[in-house]
Amino acid sequence: MTAEEIKSAVTMTEVLERYGVKVGRNGMACCPIHGEKHPSMKVFPDGYKCFACGANGDVFRFIQEMEGCDFKTAFKALGGTYQAHSTSMTRANSRKHYERLRAKKQKAEEHEREFRHILDGTIQLCQSMISFSEPLSDDWCDATNCLQWLWHVYEVKYLEGEEVDEVDVLRTYRKIRQRYVAVGGSAE
Repeated sequence: MTAEEIKSAVTMTEVLERYGVKVGRNGMACCPIHGEKHPSMKVFPDGYKCFACGANGDVFRFIQEMEGCDFKTAFKALGGTYQAHSTSMTRANSRKHYERLRAKKQKAEEHEREFRHILDGTIQLCQSMISFSEPLSDDWCDATNCLQWLWHVYEVKYLEGEEVDEVDVLRTYRKIRQRYVAVGGSAE
């Protein structure tokens, strides 16, 4: 049986009864972990919580506390079994794992190429806007400021290797492209 199968098959009350602990109708019991005379442990179908000593957990944790053992021993005490994986199964899982990693890496590389293309395109739009607009006009000033910011983004991302907010670059691209088209540039 697996851990989940054990949890669904064995209630906390059944485990407590194995240790001679009686659970009242209100779900309260005397905590056997710290040995008390008045009930202070609330018993749930899938676990327990002692309000006096703070002990809490599931059926596995309770057995670990009572027996002073590790999870594996508690798991086996409740009827759990471990299945050894065959070599072919391990190889198949390993192969799938590396295929997923490779696909993830390819997706990240594709995303990086797309971002680099957008960043380069936005820089080119700003440069075109600067050469196309009248010096010191609002469009010229905005394009100059955006170009300075984009060079900073480029430096941070590609020279210093830090993360940048790609959404800001996309917003800037859309804003500059709209203004560029509005002043008479071609919408490539």
